[in-house]
Amino acid sequence: MKKLLLFVAFIAFGLFAFSQGNPPVQPGVKVAKVPDQRAMAKVADVAVKASSFISADANHQVDFSGYKGTDIVTIIPIGNSANAYGYGYNNGAATFVWADQNLNTVQNLHRMTSPPHSGNLAIDISVDGGITWEVNREIYNVTIEEYRARYPQGIIYNPEGNTDPNNAYVGYFAASLDGSNGGSWGSYTYGSANIGDPTDTKVHYQTSDLANGYYQGIPTAYTVTQQGDVWMADASLLNSFEEYLGDIIMYHGTFDEVEGDIIYEKSLVPAACDYARYLKMAFSPDGQTGFIFWSNFDGSIPYMDDWSYPLLLKTDDGGDTWADELISIELSGEDGIEAIKNWLSDEFLDELFGPGAWNRDDLMYTTPYFNSDIAVDAAGNPHVCTSVFLCADDPGYIIVTPESFGMFDIYSYDGGVTWDAAFLGSLNSYDGNFEPDDFDEFNRLQVATTWDHTKFFYTWLDTRLEGVDDNSAPDIYARGFDWQNSKMTVNELGEDAPNNVTAFSEAMWQAYFQATSAYVLVNDDVYTIPIVYEDLDPLNVADPVQFKYIQDFSYTDDDFQIVGVNEIIKTNKVDVSQNYPNPFSNFSTITVKLELATELSIEIFNLTGQKVYDVSNGHSTAGTHSIIIDASKLSAGVYFYTVHAGEQTFTKKMIVK
Repeated sequence: MKKLLLFVAFIAFGLFAFSQGNPPVQPGVKVAKVPDQRAMAKVADVAVKASSFISADANHQVDFSGYKGTDIVTIIPIGNSANAYGYGYNNGAATFVWADQNLNTVQNLHRMTSPPHSGNLAIDISVDGGITWEVNREIYNVTIEEYRARYPQGIIYNPEGNTDPNNAYVGYFAASLDGSNGGSWGSYTYGSANIGDPTDTKVHYQTSDLANGYYQGIPTAYTVTQQGDVWMADASLLNSFEEYLGDIIMYHGTFDEVEGDIIYEKSLVPAACDYARYLKMAFSPDGQTGFIFWSNFDGSIPYMDDWSYPLLLKTDDGGDTWADELISIELSGEDGIEAIKNWLSDEFLDELFGPGAWNRDDLMYTTPYFNSDIAVDAAGNPHVCTSVFLCADDPGYIIVTPESFGMFDIYSYDGGVTWDAAFLGSLNSYDGNFEPDDFDEFNRLQVATTWDHTKFFYTWLDTRLEGVDDNSAPDIYARGFDWQNSKMTVNELGEDAPNNVTAFSEAMWQAYFQATSAYVLVNDDVYTIPIVYEDLDPLNVADPVQFKYIQDFSYTDDDFQIVGVNEIIKTNKVDVSQNYPNPFSNFSTITVKLELATELSIEIFNLTGQKVYDVSNGHSTAGTHSIIIDASKLSAGVYFYTVHAGEQTFTKKMIVK
């Protein structure tokens, strides 16, 4: 393994006392200030400062208990960029990598080196599932200096029914620097490029339209539905990032076969809250239900004023209309999510606050804007994937003692009304500090799904190297969640914990700024997660970087086990929900909450009493279980479904359109 230079920054944390009835933390408990979302994004070259470092062959201890098997991942170099900034920072986990199951194709979109120009854009493309690559193919060439691209995102647009990558396109969307919204920012650069024909590229520019409310900044939400609708969302922010103006800027793109290009229409969607930035966006497989997600506060949870929590903007009609009110998720208090309120043990809370000095209903939890992503499952339910922290006494300060914060999938089973959570893994490190010393990066949680949105896979960065206090020597960690059956992947020791993807590989302790595709590639029951990271100098992130692709980290069905995703006991022994949505024409979800493990199944009968459909979950653990009903197997009409939970039965009515 090549010699590794690791920049170690030591942060002195102050100690604060809890407010609103929260107990003071014990001596030695670390707290940190959440970075200001309004901080200006970096646009220029920055000076390199001297710093201490340690070498890889120093005698450091590290926990590899989550290492998956005996196979070390295969890593190959792909493209290059002028510096590390192109993959973003603070909340850089945006849409850089995209895989398309129907094409067996993976792309990585990035800025180029200089020369030719750091504002040019290129793709690295593989049409054989990530085995071989064409790298640094230029798809955008700067001809107007103020439209040099920054923080680009990319998707693959595949025409309906097509299986030939040569007939598909890469869509891209980037911020650029015409200064029309104060400072350097304000314009967008976007376009498309044919995968099969390198000469077929299209480019467009859009300056801020201040008179009509389009105060443009840096988009971080970009996606394409399986029906081919391309979406970009950005918060309308005065003077780049100074003040949120209450609207989300929407760009909706459809492919024009005559033009051979993605053509966008723009609009403003009201979304009232204190501030919005670092948006994420996802749609269900049918393209009808979509959510835009960010973390902030909107006054709907009074005791959480000045603390951030998940906010979602929803559409039920493919983006034609968006809800008038935001959905907010209450994590804490008597009405909070039990799986979050109870994930830390009594012993650990005693260490933080002192024995008997705390009450679970009084502790407050927050989701900062970083470390976040979103997916939508096969039934149209949102999964907010985010880090969760205990609040300290002052707004903006969180507890960052190792293992006191962790990753969660916070999900709904009724379209965003009721919420539960799956614990993915605890975190040892908070932020990574790189030279220059104002360049911070966090854990970069991202979620990938199967094409049918029935299994979810999460990746993030964490440093577990003794002697390194921050997240500047990261490995990539991963976890899988079969949300229908309440099964999670386990680590190599069979523990309810994530796997270390990069252990013993050349990326060990240096998997900087990882990015994961929104989709995994599936071959039989093997789920391969496309992951790219930046090979860089942590002492100077302004130097050129090498992108590297992890070819073969995967899970199989056998890796998913029942580990008690939701072990918190609810009010009734068995609680069966009304199916949602109802009526429905695609998929609908029936949620069953079990106090005790039991056999679980469902039968569906038509009006004449004939059984027409059944699903067996087999032996099911205590907790929440989602059962999906596929309308394609049923004719339009009225049905009754009966849930069997052990010896108990529950019958409800549903309608198929």
